[in-house]
Amino acid sequence: MSQKKTPEQIHADAERALDNARRALAQADEFYRDQGLDPEKVRAVSAQRLGAKEREEAESLFRQDLEAVENEVAQELARQSFAAPAASGGIKKMRPMV
Repeated sequence: MSQKKTPEQIHADAERALDNARRALAQADEFYRDQGLDPEKVRAVSAQRLGAKEREEAESLFRQDLEAVENEVAQELARQSFAAPAASGGIKKMRPMV
């Protein structure tokens, strides 16, 4: 279950997630255009309709997600630090054989 990911792999996963989000936003814009709507105007109207309660709820959910991600990263770093082999003391001193 626990995969050892390097920072580069974690970064690549994050980039893929961002690319997916950008692609989803572009598809939404395309959908609005297909319906004869201006995507910027749709976002502006949606933002105006978002009340203080909804905004607070969205920010709360965002903070919870961010904390969960930070906790997961910290746990993975802790796992990797414990899984790392101990540093060797160098070359062993030869003992005379009798």
